[in-house]
Amino acid sequence: MKIHRFFAAGSLSWLMAASSPTLAAQPNPHAGHNGDQHPVIEIPVHMAAPRIELDISRDRMSGFNLHIAYDRFELESPRYASDKPQRFLEGHAHLYINGEKIQRLYGADVHLPEKLLKPGFNQITVTLNAHDHSTWSRGGKRVLATLFIQRDQDNFVLHRFSTSPIASGGDGEESKASLGVAHNSQ
Repeated sequence: MKIHRFFAAGSLSWLMAASSPTLAAQPNPHAGHNGDQHPVIEIPVHMAAPRIELDISRDRMSGFNLHIAYDRFELESPRYASDKPQRFLEGHAHLYINGEKIQRLYGADVHLPEKLLKPGFNQITVTLNAHDHSTWSRGGKRVLATLFIQRDQDNFVLHRFSTSPIASGGDGEESKASLGVAHNSQ
């Protein structure tokens, strides 16, 4: 008898929830993969904000090669995550092309096949994320860098943007050298 009441009550609850307009209107947090789908996590005040910039070049064979210059961040696979307090934030990056999440990045360089980019104008964005996929932020601004490119032009980079650029860091070159992070400037 108790089992019957459980199923009847469960069925009634499911029916009410399924027909509720407020529940039916809720967005699916896993639908799509644009940059707004991952929660934001504020960088602890005692830690330096990571800095990031992007560089891109045409690959000699096909497509493009994207380089992520960063410092004050441990860009790594979750398998190397540490539970011990770190000097810098750690995590991975997310690559977006034209607003669509393409993949996670665990290293500073990635090849972009030509088929990922549409003819003409494209936007390439990389966010720095915690191992739980939350996007790191400081003062409500996500830590990210974006390139706007015109794929079919010789001088294809139209604009560069970063919420936390390396160049504005004062001792940028010195701190990059101490971390062993390469930064190619044009």
